[in-house]
Amino acid sequence: MAIIHPWESGRDNSVDWDDAFSRVPTEGVAPFVRRDTQHADPAHRPTQAQYERYIWLVQTFRNLNWDNSKLHDASPFQIVDPGFNGILLRAVSEVAALASELGETKIAQASLAQLDRGIDALEGLWNDKLGQYTCYDRVADRLVDSPSIGGLLAAFAPIPSHRAAAIADTLNKQSQNCNFLVASHDPLDPNFDAKRYWRGPVWLIVNYMIANGLHVAGQTDIATRIDNDSLRLIETSGFAEYYDPITGEPCGGDQFTWTAAMVIEILNMSKAAA
Repeated sequence: MAIIHPWESGRDNSVDWDDAFSRVPTEGVAPFVRRDTQHADPAHRPTQAQYERYIWLVQTFRNLNWDNSKLHDASPFQIVDPGFNGILLRAVSEVAALASELGETKIAQASLAQLDRGIDALEGLWNDKLGQYTCYDRVADRLVDSPSIGGLLAAFAPIPSHRAAAIADTLNKQSQNCNFLVASHDPLDPNFDAKRYWRGPVWLIVNYMIANGLHVAGQTDIATRIDNDSLRLIETSGFAEYYDPITGEPCGGDQFTWTAAMVIEILNMSKAAA
C-alpha cells in the first residue's frame, strides 16, 4: 500500500521522504498560516519549504475533487511505507481474529489471505544492512536507504520471528547511542536531528506500537526497555508531544493527551505482561 502524502504516515517530515519530496513543486501554492509554529519552537518543526510541498499536494488533490481513481497517479510522491503497512497488517490480523471469534468464517479466511499476501510483500522492503524494513519509492522504483522508525514500526504487525529478532537487535544497537528509545531516526545517521519532529525525536505513540509488537513476538527484553524509557520520559519531562532521545528534553507542544493515553496503554501492557 502506497501513501501519496507524508501526512498519511503521521511522520510528516521523515528523512524517508527527502528525495521523493524534491519532486514536489511549490509553484502556485496559495498563502497559508502555520499554526504549529505558534505553539512550538519553529526549530522543532518541519521547514517552511516542506510545508509548501504539503500544501501543493493538498491543493492538487482538492483540484481532482479527491477522486481516489486519480489521486495516486497524479501525485509525484508515491511511497510504500513499512510503518503504514505494518499498522494495516496488524489491523487485518485483528479483524481475522475477531471474525473467527464471531463465527464469520468467510471474513476470517479473506483477512488471513490478505495478511499472508501483505507479510510476503513486506519482505521486499527488508534491508539487511540496516537490520530493518525500509521504504520503497514507486516513482523512482527503488528502496529508500534510510534508517527511520518507519522500518521498526513494522514490528507492530505479525512479522516473521527472525525479522522481529533482527529489529530487536537493531534497537539494542540504537540504545547504545541514545538515552531514550525509540529515536525516530538513527542517531548515527548524518540526517539525525534530535529535536526536529520526525527526524530524531521519540514519540510515545510509536513506542507503544513497537513495544506491543515485540512483546507479542517474544522479544520481551527490548520491549520492556522501550516501555521503561517511555515512562522515564514522562517522569523527566512531562506529557510532551515528543522528546529529544539524547537529553529527554520535551519538544513540540506540552500537555499532549495522546502522550498521556499511551502511558495508560503502556502501564496496562506492562501489567498484563507481568
